[in-house]
Amino acid sequence: MFSIFKRKDPICGMKEERGSGIIEEGKWFCSKVCLEKYRSQTKNRKHEDHSCCSMKH
Repeated sequence: MFSIFKRKDPICGMKEERGSGIIEEGKWFCSKVCLEKYRSQTKNRKHEDHSCCSMKH
């Protein structure tokens, strides 16, 4: 298969190796470390979207 069809890890940019990695939320991750970084970033972004965080004190 051509490399243009391989998925890339959204954190480190590594290309998918057949039979390895983790798929979650429709995304491919090369390792648990990258998956945890993604979860952390997503959690922080979702929290910032809440009205309690967007209000200026």
